[in-house]
Amino acid sequence: MTPLLPPRLRPGATIAVISPASTPDPAALRRGIREIEKRGYRVRVGRFAGEKSDHLAGRDIDRLADLHDAFADPAVGAVFASRGGTGCTRLLDRVDYALIRRHPKIFVGYSDLTALQLALFARTELVSFSGPMVATNFDGGLPAFVERHFWPLLELPQPPQVVLGKPLTGAGRGAAVGRILGGTLSILQTVIGTPYAPSFDGAILVLEDVGEEVRRIDRTLAQLRHAGIWERIAGVVFATWSDCTPQPALLRTLRHYAGLLGGRPALFGLPYGHVDRTLTLPIGGMGRVDAGKGTFEILDGAVR
Repeated sequence: MTPLLPPRLRPGATIAVISPASTPDPAALRRGIREIEKRGYRVRVGRFAGEKSDHLAGRDIDRLADLHDAFADPAVGAVFASRGGTGCTRLLDRVDYALIRRHPKIFVGYSDLTALQLALFARTELVSFSGPMVATNFDGGLPAFVERHFWPLLELPQPPQVVLGKPLTGAGRGAAVGRILGGTLSILQTVIGTPYAPSFDGAILVLEDVGEEVRRIDRTLAQLRHAGIWERIAGVVFATWSDCTPQPALLRTLRHYAGLLGGRPALFGLPYGHVDRTLTLPIGGMGRVDAGKGTFEILDGAVR
């Protein structure tokens, strides 16, 4: 399989901001837009990005319209999500995947966007970016660590260097290379067993979550195992688990599932997810994990 790489982000390009999930805080959205503009990019906000309908950013049809308009517009160089929340999963059967495949673009978000990003890779092979969102990350300015691992991934075709500062904790044996798939565990769970789940054969599965109890994490990991994912992946990375309690039980649970990999490599503590100091991951890009060295690498450029 040859993944579909989006064109790189050029100087002065227009970035479309949309809300496929929940409604962003207006003030935070404005602050985030200003931060993006400081880098020299123009920003175009989707027509319905500020709408609100219960827990969603407006009607499904309107959120889909913003998504499709952003990808179809030749003036747009990238599409950034304003925030996560909830709502992406209910859009998956109405996304125009053929349109997106014809007009591949950089697509950035995480959390609830996990469902949409996995579906895009499954249906179009488009590599997208699990990274900062406009109203929830950019609004206070990106920390230096985040900037270092974000903009080069979008602007340069070369593979970025992941600089963690110290080795991660490893389990299992040796190293593994595979496509980086994953995201927020509780959202990834919603696409398993649907036409919107990609193949996990030989993948490097990266998982994180926020505000989940250990018993729910345990139950979801068991579901992935029973669905056959655990036997198909090349390795797993357990990233950050913000406000997931209790932490001692969480670590024991994660180690339990690492032990079920039959010696394939597992890493713990990758700075990625619902934390201020987060990496951006190319979903569908190639990665390498080494349990002995405690390293995580992005092997290829994710734009062309």
